[in-house]
Amino acid sequence: MLKEEIEKELINLEKDYRLRTLKVNEKEFLNFSSNDYLGIMRDKEIFDDFFSNTNFDDFKMTSASSRLIDGSYPIVMNLENEVEKIYGKACLVYNSGFDANSSLIETFYNKESLIITDRLNHASIYDGCINSEAKILRYNHLDIKALEKILKKYSTEYKDILVVTETIYSMDGDTADIGAIVDLKKQYKFDLMVDEAHSYGVFGYGIAYNENLVKDIDFLVIPLGKGGASVGAYVICDKVYKEYLINKSRKFIYSTALPPINNLWNLYILNNMKKFQEKSSNLKKLIEFSLKKLAELNIETVSNTHIISIIIGENEKTNLLVTALKEEGYLTYAIKEPTVPKNTARLRLSLSADMQVEKLDEFFKVLSLEIEKIKGV
Repeated sequence: MLKEEIEKELINLEKDYRLRTLKVNEKEFLNFSSNDYLGIMRDKEIFDDFFSNTNFDDFKMTSASSRLIDGSYPIVMNLENEVEKIYGKACLVYNSGFDANSSLIETFYNKESLIITDRLNHASIYDGCINSEAKILRYNHLDIKALEKILKKYSTEYKDILVVTETIYSMDGDTADIGAIVDLKKQYKFDLMVDEAHSYGVFGYGIAYNENLVKDIDFLVIPLGKGGASVGAYVICDKVYKEYLINKSRKFIYSTALPPINNLWNLYILNNMKKFQEKSSNLKKLIEFSLKKLAELNIETVSNTHIISIIIGENEKTNLLVTALKEEGYLTYAIKEPTVPKNTARLRLSLSADMQVEKLDEFFKVLSLEIEKIKGV
């Protein structure tokens, strides 16, 4: 693109209230924009425990190479072994959930493949679909009947079919019926890929683990940047798939590995997951309170989890709402197209286990008043 074309596009984005910018928050807010669902990031006791039991030699801040050269240090190998013990399948650590999702699809599927994906799957999944050059079909969000209709029509035409879903969706805060999709595998031949980005930590080792479905999922992806309070991702799959990824996944082969300190932290979180049950229980109470309060205030949401989505509609009004809430001491985030469909701009609220009911009660009252104000704009 020419520089002039780029400048014009940026101007148009700003006119449509869709221009993204980087900013630093100089003061403390009640933060509804963080994905630190368990509140681990702000828990001093957890960090004190982690650092007091860590040897100086483990504090290396870089691996200085890819996994295939000198980046498969003992800590990351131990981490993969521990994940394998818990989930009963091989594990490969990726640098991010985005890399893991896109890599799986573009490595294993090609022009001869059919990929059936939930319409609201993450951008990383769609990047993988596009890069694979496979035939892509989207089914209506969480609609198992729509998925089965596609399977009925195409299952005999393709021998290589992948179905992709998330467990909890970050834009609507709703939950997929993974068990029902697994049941479809008994009738139709396909591979199943599941992304647990927003359920790991919140539901312990994840929804698939809790429902004993790991054995039925071909590729289980667990990104660690949300409830895992870290960075990186686990790809959990059969050993033969792991070996193939090591040999063929470009994002794995050509990326510098995560620093040892990151994976030491990932191992700490994994090994202490059962200790975080109190945090999970408190988060569940906060969810119940929040959804009940929203109903009382006649604020609609389709969410049933710790991610609460409130559709405003217009980009400008959503921006105005976010600005007004910030002035009141609340950090919220406006989600707009292309992340969500046009005219479905929304307020995305992330609950954290360290929030207090009293503070939430105050916030929802302010939110209700500000929503009423922008209706007249």
